[in-house]
Amino acid sequence: MKTSRRKFIQSASAAAVLATLPGSVLAQATAGKPLDILILGGTGFIGPHEINYARARGHKITMFNRGKTAPGMFPDVETLIGDRDNQLDALKGRNWDAVIDNSGFFPRHVRLSAELLHGHVDQYMFVSSISAYGEDLAVEDDEFSAPYAVMDDPTDESEHVYGPSYGARKALCEQEVTKVFGEKAVNVRPGIITGVGDPTERLRHWLRRMQAGNEILVPGQDDLPVQYIDAADMCGWMVRLLEGGSGSGPYNAVGAEEPYRARPLLEGLRDATGSKSKLTWIDWEWIRNQTSEDPNYGPWYGAGPLPFMQVNNGRAMATGLTFRPIADTAKDMIANLDRVPIPERRRSGFGLETEALLLKKWHEEKG
Repeated sequence: MKTSRRKFIQSASAAAVLATLPGSVLAQATAGKPLDILILGGTGFIGPHEINYARARGHKITMFNRGKTAPGMFPDVETLIGDRDNQLDALKGRNWDAVIDNSGFFPRHVRLSAELLHGHVDQYMFVSSISAYGEDLAVEDDEFSAPYAVMDDPTDESEHVYGPSYGARKALCEQEVTKVFGEKAVNVRPGIITGVGDPTERLRHWLRRMQAGNEILVPGQDDLPVQYIDAADMCGWMVRLLEGGSGSGPYNAVGAEEPYRARPLLEGLRDATGSKSKLTWIDWEWIRNQTSEDPNYGPWYGAGPLPFMQVNNGRAMATGLTFRPIADTAKDMIANLDRVPIPERRRSGFGLETEALLLKKWHEEKG
């Protein structure tokens, strides 16, 4: 009974958020040729953005998933039930124009789906990550010169999907798709995806703090770069890329035209949302001398300017990737902050009490 109720609440919440997604509004026009698109996944974070946008453009969608995450989200979309781990029978004997693989985390699973679908789909679009790049990534690298991340045992599946080998496994997944589909393989490498439905606090943390209107502790340097991309912008571009049929190889799906910088980004969001919050920058060295807590504020606060937040997106922009103002993204998200639960492992920032104590001590010391 508890499980059924939990699933009902999850589905109801997902449907409520789905109704507010901007994807269909951004579609603007129908495609010249309707496509039959298979989506592996579909009811997580980016899947609904893809589906709303594609359907608004006139495309037909089929989902393949386990039927466990928000199963009532798209009652009028065909859903094939199965599992990436050797339970692909529902896909056999069917043909689609393209497949978008949102749920590939282990290379063996991706190899199974790619091999089964080869000859039955024209294009295979795999959602990878900029984490697929190695630690020696340089700012001047592009999709073809940047080194892949590697792992000691490519067959190891014991680690959680978002564990330390996440990026190396994504790299291996890309390679499996390319082996099978060649020039018909499209590997999309997002950075920090945000927008309506974002299940992390990498942007929501700041929006929640701003909504409260209190003073906000911002750790780190105020000129650090960050590359957010709105899921609606990214997914719309992905669908349009499939419509053209000419997309091939890897694309860095990061935004916007230039990396944001911490201070103007947060100050701009505060002003755009009408918040009265004061932003107080405090360096990490001082903070760590006051507390043993070391919360996750996202990749742009703990270290110096990293190439991972300055990735070249010229190739994607040349094929039609565009960006809404991040203030519009923020306003859409604020309207739905209470509708999307945040898993405990994805929470970020100091608790309100700790933050208040740190701010008080900082002001006392600085006079």
